[in-house]
Amino acid sequence: MERKIVHIVGTGTIGEPLIGLLCDYSDQLGIDEVTFHKNSALRRDSSKVTDLLRRGARLAVDAEKVSEFKKLKLDPELETEDAIKRSSVVIDCTPKGIGHENKAKYYQKFSETVRGFLAQGSEDGFGKKYARGINDSALNADDIFLQIVSCNTHNISCITHTLALNDNPENLVEGRYVCIRRASD
Repeated sequence: MERKIVHIVGTGTIGEPLIGLLCDYSDQLGIDEVTFHKNSALRRDSSKVTDLLRRGARLAVDAEKVSEFKKLKLDPELETEDAIKRSSVVIDCTPKGIGHENKAKYYQKFSETVRGFLAQGSEDGFGKKYARGINDSALNADDIFLQIVSCNTHNISCITHTLALNDNPENLVEGRYVCIRRASD
């Protein structure tokens, strides 16, 4: 039976909490293993990485950066390409533009073996746009690259769908929305 391995690229505002969440709920979600890629060996991030390791995630880094991480007493278990190649799903949580770079450098190379690659809302053109519960029917088995729309787009879509489109798709003339964003944006 195939092991379900989720690999997250990036440990920032989106990546870090996602890695922790997937580790904490891996049994309920049916995930066998969570791995994550960290690009830079930064002392200020040591406690964050240590916490993710303690919660069960496995660290992957670029081969040429292993010694930098070891200097911080962080022992990577995987190298970048190995972590991607053995994954069921890769979730790219890197800043704008890096997801496209990763797609060209790594993801397309492993698109025959990895079941799916997901990127965040800022990666316009990465793949088919997806908002859970809104356009589920648009997905098919051939969709390997998905762009998860931003939290703001998803929120507005859900509100619009629930209030205006659910029973009668022609009852919305105009809509105005205010999104209150988190402080770290």
